[in-house]
This record gives sequence, C-alpha cells and structure tokens, in this order.
Amino acid sequence: MKTTAAARTVMRELERLRIREDALQIPRAEAEAIYDLIVSRNCKVGVEIGTSYGYSALHIAAALAQTGGILHTIDISRKKYDASRQAFKRAGFSDIIVSHLGDARRVLPAILGNFDFVFLDADKEQIKEYFNLVWPRINPGGMLLTDNVNTHPELVPFVQSLHRLRDARTSTLGVGNGLEVTQKKTR
Repeated sequence: MKTTAAARTVMRELERLRIREDALQIPRAEAEAIYDLIVSRNCKVGVEIGTSYGYSALHIAAALAQTGGILHTIDISRKKYDASRQAFKRAGFSDIIVSHLGDARRVLPAILGNFDFVFLDADKEQIKEYFNLVWPRINPGGMLLTDNVNTHPELVPFVQSLHRLRDARTSTLGVGNGLEVTQKKTR
C-alpha cells in the first residue's frame, strides 16, 4: 500500500486501539482489501457511512490519493467526528476527506453527484435505508461495500436481497468481518 509516513503512523496508532468500548474498527486485512478494490477500479468519489475514529477512512484516503479521488465520510457521533478529523489532519488527508457530522439519512441528500463506491459500516438497523439512498447514485461499474456480513447475523436478509439485484453482481470476501462487494452492472 502506497502512503506517507504520517499516514502510516496514524494508522498504526488507531490499529492499536482497534477494540474500544464505544467502537470496533475493521481489521487491517479488510482495510487493505478495500484499498486494493478502490485502486484497482480507479475509483474517484466515495462515501463511507460510519466513520467511527477514522481507521478505514485512512486506508480509503490512501487509495484515493493514488486515484486522485475524494471521500465523504459520515458519522453521527460528535466525539468520533472530532477525533477522526484530527486523525485525518495528522495523516495529511484533510484535502481528500470531507467529514460530515449527522445522520447519514439526512446528510446523503446534501452530498452532490454520484459515487464510484460506498462503504456501509454503520447502524445495521438502517442499512436498507442507507442502501435506498445510495444505490441509485452509484455509477455503473461502481460498488457497494457492506461490512460485517460474517459477524452480524441480522444482515443475512439484506445480503440475500443484494444477491437478487438484477443490475448487480455480488460476492462475499471472507476477509476481516466479512465484506460483501456488490458491483453495479454497466448497462
């Protein structure tokens, strides 16, 4: 993975704090897989729903630094929003990451344009609502990445619905917490 020394330092710091009382971040292997997906598909515009302390966003930003892209990341927690913004600044990614504070269901309509990828890693009870807001805005050939498909049984009906989409191909990467990769078909 290509990135700066400052970014690697912040990533290592956050990795050491992986399991916190108020958050669980994705494992490094999953973060690296997301990085590889973004770079290999030359993604330019992405959204992360569920920033937490910013570990996954740092890996996404490192990928977008390679492709010339930008990430919109959304979290509802003021504490996590503030902490992640500091991490992004220290890592040198403030120009790549646009942080949004609020409920993603209200923030998403305010973000203009379409997306090359969306990473869903937030409240599982609202996942179908998030999907309904982002799927029409994912470009053909773009992808939806859903976290925790191997660790959260409540996601089974949602994942099954992804497999039934007529305008997509979906598969599970057995890395980290389980990552469902749903690629929108090109017409």
